[in-house]
Amino acid sequence: MKSTLLLAAVLCSTIPLAACANQSRASEADELREHLASLPGVASADLDYTEPVTLDSGKLTLTVALEPEATADDFVTVVEVTYDAFADVHRGEEGDLEITWGDDSAHLRSFEPDADTAAVAAAAEAAVPVLTEAVTRAEINTQDVAAKPHVETRFTVTVAEPGIEGVLAALPDLDRRFGSIEHAGWTVQTAAENSWALNSSDGLPDAAQLDLLAELRQGLPKGAALWLGDDASMSVFLAAGTTPDDASAMVGRHLAILGGAGKAFYDIQQEWDFVGSIINGECYFDSGELGARIEKDHADGCTKVDHDVETS
Repeated sequence: MKSTLLLAAVLCSTIPLAACANQSRASEADELREHLASLPGVASADLDYTEPVTLDSGKLTLTVALEPEATADDFVTVVEVTYDAFADVHRGEEGDLEITWGDDSAHLRSFEPDADTAAVAAAAEAAVPVLTEAVTRAEINTQDVAAKPHVETRFTVTVAEPGIEGVLAALPDLDRRFGSIEHAGWTVQTAAENSWALNSSDGLPDAAQLDLLAELRQGLPKGAALWLGDDASMSVFLAAGTTPDDASAMVGRHLAILGGAGKAFYDIQQEWDFVGSIINGECYFDSGELGARIEKDHADGCTKVDHDVETS
């Protein structure tokens, strides 16, 4: 046994460092889980740890359920304690913390982070008022965040009222109450799958994005919905029964608004089926009835066209 360990040590000393697996931090990860489980307001704390292997770091995923009556301080403490460990003993490992708190959830992501613990705690504290409003998810990220304070948050707020009217009605109050939260992006959406959503990477959707939405909404086929980003990237969700004529006419209007196929970042779905995408001139069209019609009418603006890929 000693000779085997010595040989392994010699081999690792003669090849690049990255070719050897990092030290396991499984015991430290379990200590962290036990610490989290003992904190006030915590109902349960679970751990899934993946051992490091050659050329791949260890990974720890912690899942914490808070008691319904947990306080804001309880939530912030869980994030702060976890990030302390992520930034220290687990710095070279991929760290994920998933928190459930009633209908709401939060996620902390870390890998070789640069943020101070105080900055992450501040982000968690800023998230609490949003989490206690509508059904909300807060994703706090410290991985590859170059700008100070090296932490950013994405809020996903799901409104109760269906349709785009519910999304638009929620925006003024969200802006009034939470628009000052720094280093935050937002998605405001309806509860239904493949339905209306507005996404902004820096702050809540602004007037320019809302003006673009108003244009894109005009003449939509019955039952259609849009996902719209602040960079004009968008997805269209078509209802069952949408005709090829209506789908193609809609695509034509949208491409004209977006500046043509060469500038668009655009995809179309019908229920769960992918119909097509047009991304900076590169186009994919499904071979079904809708995809074929959209290709026939709009492929001239594409620099490249692909179709279904057969899989065995």
